[in-house]
Amino acid sequence: MPISIALLNHFSEIIKERRYDRPRYPDPRLGALFSYLQEFNKECHVIDARLERLPLNKVVRRLESLRPSAIGFTAYTHEIESVAAEANIIKERFPGVKLIIGGAHANALPEKVLSEFSVFDISVFGEGEQALLHLMKNKFEDLSGVPSIAYRKNDAIIMNKPDSPLNMDEFPISDWRRFPRATYYPLFTSRGCPYQCIFCSRPFGSRIRYRPIGSVLEEMRQIKKLYNPRYIFIWDENFCSDKQRSLELLNSMRHDFVLKDLKWFCQTHVNNLDYEVVQAMKRSGCVRVGIGIESGNEDMLQRIRKGATKERIIQVVRWIKQAGIPFEGYFLLGLPFENQKSCRETIDFAVNLNPDFPVFGIVVPYPGTELYNLAQKGEGNYRIISNKWSDYNKIMGNTMELEGFSRRELELFQFYGYASVLFKNLRFLDILRFLLQYFNDILSWIGHFFLRGKHHS
Repeated sequence: MPISIALLNHFSEIIKERRYDRPRYPDPRLGALFSYLQEFNKECHVIDARLERLPLNKVVRRLESLRPSAIGFTAYTHEIESVAAEANIIKERFPGVKLIIGGAHANALPEKVLSEFSVFDISVFGEGEQALLHLMKNKFEDLSGVPSIAYRKNDAIIMNKPDSPLNMDEFPISDWRRFPRATYYPLFTSRGCPYQCIFCSRPFGSRIRYRPIGSVLEEMRQIKKLYNPRYIFIWDENFCSDKQRSLELLNSMRHDFVLKDLKWFCQTHVNNLDYEVVQAMKRSGCVRVGIGIESGNEDMLQRIRKGATKERIIQVVRWIKQAGIPFEGYFLLGLPFENQKSCRETIDFAVNLNPDFPVFGIVVPYPGTELYNLAQKGEGNYRIISNKWSDYNKIMGNTMELEGFSRRELELFQFYGYASVLFKNLRFLDILRFLLQYFNDILSWIGHFFLRGKHHS
């Protein structure tokens, strides 16, 4: 029987972060892994249960028809417990199959995830493409020489050396034909982030590696021809980090016959944008740009090593608005030594910037970040109030609070942030849209908020 692997993206009935739990795009991590293994003629199957809204019983039936040698799971920290529970059920049905865990949580805690969840045989950290390729070449048997994995050997957990970063010149064009049709499609032009923000884990390292522009354009053409999506989402950690390369790519998109009416959106750092780049983004079809603003307090921006000032943020937002590109502003509440005054400064800053799509998150000390180490030590005025991984999410989490500043207060500021941006800027139509779009989420948040209050009292 040939060696094969099935890559599984977990589906949850519970909605905590709607854009993530109910996506309208195929999972970019699975797409990259699948395409890379296909390039080496390895038998790989994909079950994007999250995109298909596929319950576990149907996932099991599909696995029965595929009969893979191994199953690869991916998990963020807040979902590792539910993914492990699902893996236990799958393990009972397929006892001889190797179960591999990857994703953000395993990347940060490759040994701990194996010691904590015995259902997994192997964890993958770093970039998973080369590790999975080595595992398949070795038929999932001799693990001692496979880079970027941890695995069980007798009663011990062995952690191998990390692999060298993947050469982006060799990375294949993503193949989405095995995925269900989607509203929009992800695409990456680079990997890596040089910034030192203390709340981010930088899973692809600090050195930016770029795909060849020709490869990026060809992938865009294929997506446009095959699927004609509503949008393409450029999935870079730091899009436009190299100005000249960015201008070359954007101008090529603008003048390409196939791509001339392509719509796309991205996320980036404020330091990557200037007037010329923003104008080129608009001309090439950009319909939304997301920017991490984080805080309206200058000292806080320095404390979290954002690498940007309020003045710089204001200027970049002005350029974006002049170009007529809707922008999404990401704000964080609960940063180190945060207090009521600094939260109000952040909300006031958000009101003045008036992003088309404001997003207020509560800080989560994710494993693999400097913030995680601070919280574990009780520094930064942090106090851990839950050791459940499921509480590690920005919307309805319950991980930590600050001394003299309860979690409930942070959640009230979170709600006040959304209300302030919309009401103080007299955006009544947006308020109606927001209520209609997130009505069920708002009810869940209210129930969650008062339930927490009951537990506290």
